[in-house]
Amino acid sequence: MKTWINAFKGYLKPPVLLFLFLGFSCGVPYNLVGSTLSLWLAQSMTATAAIGLFALVLIPYNFKFLWAPFIDSVEIPYLAKRLGRKKAWGAVFQIGLAVSILGLALTPPAENQWVYRFFTTADEQEIENILPLQTFFWAFLTAFFAASQDIVVDALRVDTLTKDEMGEGASLYQYGYRMGMLLSGAGVLALSSRVSWSAAYAVTAFFVFVGLLALLRVKNVSEKGEKADIRQLFFPAFKDFVSRHKNWIVVLSFVVLYKLCNAMLGKMAYVFYAKMDFTTDQIALVSGTIGPFVTMIGVAIGGILVARFSVLKCLFYLGWVECLTSLTFALLSIVGNNVPFFVLTIVFDNIVGGMGGSVFVAYLSGLCSRKCSATQYALLSGLMAISTSFVASVSGFLAEKMGWYEFFIMTGFLMVPALCLLIGLMNHERKVS
Repeated sequence: MKTWINAFKGYLKPPVLLFLFLGFSCGVPYNLVGSTLSLWLAQSMTATAAIGLFALVLIPYNFKFLWAPFIDSVEIPYLAKRLGRKKAWGAVFQIGLAVSILGLALTPPAENQWVYRFFTTADEQEIENILPLQTFFWAFLTAFFAASQDIVVDALRVDTLTKDEMGEGASLYQYGYRMGMLLSGAGVLALSSRVSWSAAYAVTAFFVFVGLLALLRVKNVSEKGEKADIRQLFFPAFKDFVSRHKNWIVVLSFVVLYKLCNAMLGKMAYVFYAKMDFTTDQIALVSGTIGPFVTMIGVAIGGILVARFSVLKCLFYLGWVECLTSLTFALLSIVGNNVPFFVLTIVFDNIVGGMGGSVFVAYLSGLCSRKCSATQYALLSGLMAISTSFVASVSGFLAEKMGWYEFFIMTGFLMVPALCLLIGLMNHERKVS
């Protein structure tokens, strides 16, 4: 067993420490195509309905398991011999990611309504209702390269770290990822209010090269990949899942439904803050800076709850608490521009989100068998992410048609079907035990 001193020294080993910087590079793009981009769109007079459609740019994160096998087996000429197969792919993805973020910076939403303007001479109010297609294209490309970078970094962490180093490597990766999200969240918001959105995005693009420098320092390992066969990867894993979970249809339905409330509310959160006339600095401080730290507290509490109670019971009670989160947003829409209530809403939302997120991850992990855990977890998380992305894509239309108060009340009710399925799963667990 490690002493406390040896455990701390483990974090300072160069092979482990590299994943702090690789995690940072992976965390940078997520907010740039998520909540930060939503606020930029809102301040550029993009219609709320069109902003909701931007949830679709995150689809590459949902389907990245489809091209992961090819990164394991296909070599890039010349680069693979110099860097190794996976490092070569990683370098290409990171350069592509930096270029894509620069593309986003150079296509401000308010200035690229080229399709609509080509056909008609619209006034500003009409242009507001059109989807900025060039921004959408570069955001989608950014998400693709970001998701692909994640595949490579996850694989390198497994390939290059020993079993004893794996815990420290994962922890540093998570910490780096959060710091990257902080930069692309609060950092970009604060910078955009002082210069411009385009300049803030352009500066952030160069931070990706922190990951590229770290990637080049990762040690080379023997790579003996076989030709990828998707049928061999996915079908046996699904068959194993079905054989172990007789109520697999209920389980999969629950996985699809449980995070819909959080996804729809989260997609419109920054837009809502802007419509309530909170300043960019206020949003950056409260949601972009305080929020992530409170989320980490919630993650820790969620882990303690799982250790103390059953996972299903935790999911059930936290599901009801998430309904209360929607209610606090509804109340904020009535209260209006009230900073103390804004802070209270953000803190409550983030701590509940952190708790629910860690418990849900524990639930998904428990569903997987060890012999094919990676594939089953990727498929389960992908199924959940696909459903939430498509539901979030219509959030803008609903918020526009219903009004903010009714919209947030509706998001709370989205949790009810999942809780009904959860009652069935809890009864099934009691009968089995």
